[in-house]
This record gives sequence, structure tokens and C-alpha cells, in this order.
Amino acid sequence: MHIMVIPSWYSSPRNKVHGSFFKEQFKALSNSGEKITVAYNEIWPITMFGKIHEKRGINFNVEDNLRTYRYKDYNYLPKSPLMFKSFNKRMDKMYQEIVKNEGKVDIIHAHSAFWGGIAASYISKKYNVPLVLTEHSSLKYAKYTRESYKKYIYNAYENSDYLIAVGSGLKREIQEYVNKPIEVIHNMVDLNLFSVDENIKKSTNMDEDFKFFSCAFLEEGKGIECLIKAFSRVFKNENVGLRIGGDGTLKPSLESLIKELNIEKQVILLGALSREEVSKEMKECDAFALPSEHETFGVVYIEALACGKPVIGADNGGAEDIIKEDNGIIAKKNDVEDLAEALRKIKENHKMYDKYKIREQTIFSYSEKVLVEKLKGVYKKVYERSN
Repeated sequence: MHIMVIPSWYSSPRNKVHGSFFKEQFKALSNSGEKITVAYNEIWPITMFGKIHEKRGINFNVEDNLRTYRYKDYNYLPKSPLMFKSFNKRMDKMYQEIVKNEGKVDIIHAHSAFWGGIAASYISKKYNVPLVLTEHSSLKYAKYTRESYKKYIYNAYENSDYLIAVGSGLKREIQEYVNKPIEVIHNMVDLNLFSVDENIKKSTNMDEDFKFFSCAFLEEGKGIECLIKAFSRVFKNENVGLRIGGDGTLKPSLESLIKELNIEKQVILLGALSREEVSKEMKECDAFALPSEHETFGVVYIEALACGKPVIGADNGGAEDIIKEDNGIIAKKNDVEDLAEALRKIKENHKMYDKYKIREQTIFSYSEKVLVEKLKGVYKKVYERSN
């Protein structure tokens, strides 16, 4: 079966890890025997006009063994709904080029309605190709989604032949906008780097009794300030550490908070980490904590669980699908006291968690094989329904 996949965001020379989980999924599907062609509308902000020295229009390359078409150009109509007509035309040209070079497309699979799913819906209708749409993002928490865009997003949901949400919380939200079945299929997580390591040596502060790790963009909504305050409340001056990976605009204020609470020796901001560095920190810690206010899924929770670590999350819409009694604790979001209690409980009871069982269950639920089988089942249903 020939699947044309349309990611709403993807890697570029300016951001090489952007949409990396899309690429991992596309590679997994390709390795399973599906014919995958990537069609990506690479949108350059008009503020970069004259600063990007790349060929505009359709570009083709084989990227990580994936046949990849990119339409590269500026967004000449920023913040206007008219931009969708421009994006639709670009996707139309790409679709025609793909059919000419790669053959008939059996199914279009778009990832997130804004931007890719809107253009995918247009192509699906125009050429009568079945559309699978997976939503990864919440409209309620989207920074760049204007009210005037929403009818186009709702239309993409309605026009899809199969609608998928990556988490139960996101499914409940989308159900407010459309009256059609929605299936929850979690993201695949590449767990090759994340495992239970019996031989790991704690390379930092060997004298610490216990070490928590957290990792996130240091931005509003990730709950890092709440985590630092909760940690200080329950572990100040104790032999317990908290290491936090990630960078962002809140880093200076978090550094000030750590200093103000007088916990500089216990709480360390590590800055941006590679996946290899994240893996190392996961393996060396005793437990992982990220009390973000909103998640549609939560890849870092899965990575920590794959290392056999108990996890603390918050009631944020995504963590509840992942964190259960036998692998961690869900705390109330934005609640320093409840989070402090969760941190204390995990430290006191961490030996009760079975690291091998935690990892085994994680592999069973989130491995490449599981996701590929589910998606191939969806493609089969949609293809048979349309023929």
C-alpha cells in the first residue's frame, strides 16, 4: 500500500530534531513493508525573507531512507486564513509530483490538523483519496491557533475517514468539536536508548541517598517552578538531589528561585540535553518527575519507564494514560503541597516498584511493533471501506 504522510512540522536545517517522532514512525512503517512517501510543506516565516538561501518550490531527497518531498517557500499571508489556500495549492503540486514519480497514492495520513491536516483534507476531497488524521496537539493550549483558523481545523476533522488522538484527554477535547468516532493510538517511542541498566554508576554526587530527574522545555506550563518549590518543601537540606534537563525562557527565573530557596547544592539545571544525555540521566536517577499542566501524550514519561524508573506526573490529560499505581503517581497540577507529598511517597516507597515489570509493560504498550500493527490495521480498514 502506498501511504503519503503529511507531517505538520518536521526537521529542517534550522531545527534538526523538530518532528523527530514523526520521522521515527514513518521509518517504522517503511521497514514494515508499507510504501511511504513524505510530503512536507516547509513554511518559512516572512521575517526571514532574504535570509534563507535555499531553492524555493518542490525539493526531493531521500532522507533516512524515506522518499521525501518538500515544498519550500515563505508564508506570504501570515495570520490570515487566506494562507490555507496558498498551502493547499502547494500540497496539490506536491501530490501531483508524487503521483507522477511514485505512483498512485492509496491513503493519505496527516499528522495534526494545523497545518498539514487542512491541506491533506483538501487533497483527499479533490482526488478522492482516503484520509487518516492523527491529532497530536490541543486547540485549547495552542499558541498560534487563531479563532479564524478553527473552522478549517474542524473541517479537516469532519472530512477525515479515520480520526486518531494520541491520548484520552485529547480525544475528549476533540469530541467537543466533532461528532464522529475517535480512536486513541499513542505515539511510538524509540526505546533503543532507554533500558534498565544494572551496571550504571552514578557519576554525580555519589553520596546522595536519592536522585530525581526531570526534563522539559523551561517554559510556562511545564510545572518546573512548582517542582522546585515542592522539592524544597520536602527535601531541603536532606541528602536528595534534583537534576533538571532542558533550556528555555524561564531558565533565569528558575535559577533565581533555586538561589532564593537556598537549594543550589541540591537542584541543578543541566541545560539542553541530547537524547543520549537524557538516556544517561534517566538511567542514573532513582525516579523521574514532570508535573506539566498539559500534555497530549508525554514521551519523556515513557522513556523513564523504559529505564524501569517510577514516574511522577500531573493530571494533565496525557499522563493519566501512562502513569498507573504500579509505575508512579499522578499529582494535582499546580499544587505544590500535593506534588511534595508525591515526591516524598516515591522516595520512601521506590523499592516497592518492580523496574523489570515497569519496563516490560512499557515495551508492551509503546514499542514500534505495537504502533505499526495498529496503524496497518487502520490502513486496511480505511482502504477496504473506500474500495
